[in-house]
Amino acid sequence: MQPDPQGEIEWQEIRLQKQDSPIVQASRKAVHEEHLIANYAASRLRLEALDPYLWRDVNHLDLKKLWEYLAYYLYLPRIKNQQVLLQAIAQGVAALLWNENFAYATGWDESKGRYLGLKVAEHITVTLSSQNLIVKPEVAQRQFEADAVVKPVTPPVVKEKTESYKTEKEKTIDTVITENGSSDSQVTVIVPPKRFYGSVKLDALRLRRDVGQIADEVIQHLSSLVDAEVEITLELQVTVPEGVPDNVIRTVSENCRVLKFSNQEFEQE
Repeated sequence: MQPDPQGEIEWQEIRLQKQDSPIVQASRKAVHEEHLIANYAASRLRLEALDPYLWRDVNHLDLKKLWEYLAYYLYLPRIKNQQVLLQAIAQGVAALLWNENFAYATGWDESKGRYLGLKVAEHITVTLSSQNLIVKPEVAQRQFEADAVVKPVTPPVVKEKTESYKTEKEKTIDTVITENGSSDSQVTVIVPPKRFYGSVKLDALRLRRDVGQIADEVIQHLSSLVDAEVEITLELQVTVPEGVPDNVIRTVSENCRVLKFSNQEFEQE
């Protein structure tokens, strides 16, 4: 092992019990103590490898090079195989809070300074290739914002007689009418809605799938609009007829604190 990237390689002695074969014991011990990682989260990949070591000075990293780094340097997480890495990347890109992980691209156009096939907040199939990239979320966001910018259209100039005007608002239509109410002086301007809200009940057993679909089919279309401010609140209501055990109360309360819930409470009724 090599706790310090600049330090010497250290050999660690691990004592095995004599219940099973040495191979089975060594494998179980390695997985249990994460000397061999069989399941890996995207958030850990970023916190333990990308941010501190691998992409401090670059905006993206190709997947083939990423795997080579993980397989070569002892101070990086020891992932079991390529499939574990690809699953972590796919989960990170599909996450609703993708900006805490990374984006995914199928190429980089050096001449245009643009990522090709840039994907976030959607389910993808990841392949290990030097063409495929993981991209810093802030860099991906800048490209999305640039793509969403629409050149402003200058409205035509309409000459009217010098008169006072009043505005009557009907739903999303602003109607400007001259004081004398003549139809030939009436101008109708369509104003698009500026706010959206929605709520939906989710199946607790299919939460990951349903949230992913909502992110793909609704949130992504709105968040890509220029200057859009998206606020998402998750509300949970759980009823347990037999009562919630103390150990579950402690675990849930601590997890809510770590996840920065604005409010959470257990009630008798």
